Amino acid sequence: MKRNIHFEKFLNVKKHKALEVVQNFNEYSNFIPGCSGAELIKRDFPIEIGRLEFNILGKEYFIVSENTISDNSIEINQIEGPFDHFKGIWTVKTLNDKSCSINFDAEFELPFLLNAITSQALVDKFSSTIIESFINRAT
Repeated sequence: MKRNIHFEKFLNVKKHKALEVVQNFNEYSNFIPGCSGAELIKRDFPIEIGRLEFNILGKEYFIVSENTISDNSIEINQIEGPFDHFKGIWTVKTLNDKSCSINFDAEFELPFLLNAITSQALVDKFSSTIIESFINRAT
């Protein structure tokens, strides 16, 4: 079963500062809750491949993603990891010379058994916590 995440927020920072937080992959373990490691595996602009490690409820998970970077967005496609399918995009747009909007949209599928025991409320809470960590880092 496909699930979706959508998040939008307006920030009182310039677009490049918000986008820089999302692009700075190696720093993720310093501010994303549960992220125990972040490694940039390969960079061949505009493509980056990275690996994130998470410790959630005492269990280790990892995700390897191919990230396509543009002037105002980062597309994320899982190569390896806990999802049957994961595709997301961060988009940052200038509102004026001192503010921007930041959006995160994702579509994913959990493995059958994990999907059966994971409520949408839990997915929303976990997603919101991670997304808010990006917002707090940018502001």
